[in-house]
Amino acid sequence: MKTNNQIKDFDCVQMKNEIQAKIYAETKDMSFEELRAYLDRQLQQDAFWQRITRQQRVKN
Repeated sequence: MKTNNQIKDFDCVQMKNEIQAKIYAETKDMSFEELRAYLDRQLQQDAFWQRITRQQRVKN
């Protein structure tokens, strides 16, 4: 088996870990209600979520 020793420009696992740590730091001391409000705000700002909900409104 051949190994590839190239330096990565982008490491998706590292990015996931950084994002996860950021979210944990922002939410670790929140109550359930605060966490729910936080998640609602994040969803409202997410372009993918907006696209999904827009498509659902058009279908209904």
